[in-house]
Order: sequence, then structure tokens, then C-alpha cells
Amino acid sequence: MTTITVWADIRCPWCWMGHRRLGAALERLGREVTVVRRSFLLEPAGPDAPDRTVRGAALNSWGMSEAEWDAVRNRVAKGGREDGLEIEMDGVRSIGPPVARHHPQRSPTAQLSPYPAHRLIKLAVTHGTDPERAWDRLFSAHLEQREDLEDPGTLRRIGTELGLDGGAVDALLDSGGFAAEVEADHRAAVEQGVSSIPAFVREGRALGGARSTDELVAFLNGAEAVR
Repeated sequence: MTTITVWADIRCPWCWMGHRRLGAALERLGREVTVVRRSFLLEPAGPDAPDRTVRGAALNSWGMSEAEWDAVRNRVAKGGREDGLEIEMDGVRSIGPPVARHHPQRSPTAQLSPYPAHRLIKLAVTHGTDPERAWDRLFSAHLEQREDLEDPGTLRRIGTELGLDGGAVDALLDSGGFAAEVEADHRAAVEQGVSSIPAFVREGRALGGARSTDELVAFLNGAEAVR
């Protein structure tokens, strides 16, 4: 049985493209492959400036010029369309640092713990949701629908769409549930030298960054790969 481990961040548009391309590669391959999906955190401490859009973070925290951002945005939009995805990065929300936030409709002591979207995926998978479906739903929520994945109400709704009880989602967001698992995923990637995502690892060999379906098929068939 072939096993491939995939590290990704729901913030990353190339990871969503890689998610779809891997699915296409597996269909083309025609044999069973076990896919292990793990979390990678592009900015574990969040952006330096509290911008509410990725565009704002790019210009204010990442040091990009307007021209550089336009080039990235256009490249992402073009790549996404090739995979049937509509991604307009200008309006995508920035996900801030992993600090607790109060929600006005809940107890004043209820707080939003770090990495809620990644933790929600892990909760859903633990309760039997297909990991492919869970990841795809959160990618879509962030990159296509531009939903606020730091808002407990949004996460509760998405969780119930994935088959979770609303109370289970509330309990997750009121606690640090699965934060340690998300951090362990990220730490394992760093220890293995993963530096670009999506990262696909098979039998100790890695394929990183934006890759085509053809490249992924070749990788699954044993082709040599470089980081």
C-alpha cells in the first residue's frame, strides 16, 4: 500500500490547488493510496500587522509592493481557474495571530484558541468526516467564500455542515482541543525540512510547492523528487 503525507495550510491557495490536483492524480493512478493530511502553519505567530485582508498583510507585513502583489494575485487566480477554483485574493481575509478572542454572543470567559480552522478539521475527522471533504470545505470557506474563520459562529456553522454537533464545535472553540496535534504536525514538517507547501512526502522523499497533476502521478509512481 502506498502512503503519501501532505502538509498544507488552509490559508494557502496553492495548497487548495494541490489538494485538487492530488485528487485528480489518484483517480488517474487507478490504485489505492493512503493519504495522510497534516497541518502546516505559514505564520504560526500571525502577521506582524493586524490587517483584515491578505492583501493588506502582503503590503504591510510581508514587504510586497503593489506591483508584486498584483503579480501574485493574478498568478493565483489563473492557477485556480485551471483547477476549477475561483480565488480572488484581494478579498480573502487575513487570519491573525493565535490569541484568544471574545465572542459577544457567548460567555465573557469563552475564548477562541489558536488555529481554530485546523483544529476544526481534526475534530471533524475524529468524528468520521472524510478528511478530503473537511479540507476542501475549509479551503473553500477561506479562499473562495472569504468567510471569517476566526468567528465562532462561522466555524460552528461549517462544523455542522461537516456533520458535527454544534455543541461539540463550541466545546472545541472554548478549549485548546487539538491545538497540540496541530502544533505537532507543524513541528514534524519543520523537523523533516519541509519549507514550501503544499508538501507531498512519500517513502522519505518530498515534492514541494505548486506541482502539476502529471508531476504528482509521476511522484506516486516512484519518480525521484526534489524539495
